Amino acid sequence: MSLIQPADRCVRQLLMVAPAFFRMADVIRITALSRATLYRRIAEGKFPPPVHLGGRACGWTPTALQAWVDDPAGYSIVVAPSQPVTD
Repeated sequence: MSLIQPADRCVRQLLMVAPAFFRMADVIRITALSRATLYRRIAEGKFPPPVHLGGRACGWTPTALQAWVDDPAGYSIVVAPSQPVTD
């Protein structure tokens, strides 16, 4: 008898298949956007920003990329309103 439930097994398989971070070449392949378009959309807040991994390396988390894939036209970064500084 297995201690792993079927749902747990599916989650484990997904974690094993999906990388922790997608690199630029992967994102270009997945989105079919050019590098320049990706950076322009990041600046406009219409694409998730990359996570800096150290040095010159950066990547995108699967959840951030999936949020964009689910609704590319409606995606926007939610920015918390800034609060005034009080003395």
